[in-house]
Amino acid sequence: MQRIQSFIFLSILTFSCSPIWAWNDVGHMVVARIAYDKLTDSERAAVVAVLRNHPHLKELLLKDRPSQASIDEWLFLRAATWPDNVRPPRDRHREPVSSHSVYRFHHPTWHYANFEYRSGQSETTLPSHPLPHHPAPSNHADQTNIIEQLDHSYLIVRRRERELSEPELELHPEEARAVRMCWLFHLMGDIHQPLHVTTFVEPRIPILQHGDDGGNKLAIRVNHASVPRNLHSVCDDILGTNPHFEKINQLAERISHEPRFAVSRLPEFSRRRLAREFAEESYQAAKETVYQNGHLHYGLWSRVETHELSTENVPAMTQQWIDQVHALAERRIVLAGYRLAERLKFIVSQDVYGVDSLGKISSPTIFIQPAGRSVR
Repeated sequence: MQRIQSFIFLSILTFSCSPIWAWNDVGHMVVARIAYDKLTDSERAAVVAVLRNHPHLKELLLKDRPSQASIDEWLFLRAATWPDNVRPPRDRHREPVSSHSVYRFHHPTWHYANFEYRSGQSETTLPSHPLPHHPAPSNHADQTNIIEQLDHSYLIVRRRERELSEPELELHPEEARAVRMCWLFHLMGDIHQPLHVTTFVEPRIPILQHGDDGGNKLAIRVNHASVPRNLHSVCDDILGTNPHFEKINQLAERISHEPRFAVSRLPEFSRRRLAREFAEESYQAAKETVYQNGHLHYGLWSRVETHELSTENVPAMTQQWIDQVHALAERRIVLAGYRLAERLKFIVSQDVYGVDSLGKISSPTIFIQPAGRSVR
């Protein structure tokens, strides 16, 4: 089965060259679906009640809802992709992004943190601080990173902190809370993508002296028959590229039911509760699995773009590497889904249960199976 899945994945990547920003829609929607199925009906209803206040409810969150998806299911899945849906097109020049009703909510630096990894580096402990954004963002709200914004979004949705960012400050408080709920969904997925917290620095190569931008500057091929891709997009697409509702449900059900991904077999789930700890897991995974402890063979994407590097000279990955990265992605996606569900339970605990005993981020949560339905 693993070999068949890998073959399908290789076929997809051979013909897919579109730029991807994070886990693609499939990855983020699977995270949301896993979380959805870990909540009780009343907990889901409380989350949906928050999302219904979103300023883009009809424009984006409810858009293209398939007939087989309930409104609640679709809101969960679309909430997880909303921060990518507000990215302005790269060729947009006419209207300033800052005044656009949708694109002004784009915060590019919230999706990642550039923790430095160097070839030959043995330690896997997360550095004390990420590298500064290069170049520095002009918007004060974007002089931050994924760890800060994941925690901040969680606390804003819990009404423990107030909103500080533009244009969110211009919204009604309940609209801003819904926007931050979407960021919570999305960033929980992003922080579990290893290349969203890691930048590979190679001082001997000028273009990599400030890092590889989470693999975006490195070129690889997934096999000898495929076209070059940047490393980041390969990792984003590793679980497939078909965001059809039924496909998302099937993938979420399959991986969340695998015995190796049972909560009892994921010791990091109960041991690590904080955003920085999630980032440290991803950083270690990037070093050991994606970059192969500094032994990954790669070309430079800039040389592919200028045709200085021919296709046949871009290194092709081994089947072993593909299998390892695929298995890693499944584990990270499941953990993200479980952890998102945990935080959502915390958020709605007072509304649903009339108590606030689950208020601390570090508090343990016991998943409760919803009555009368199976958990995917």
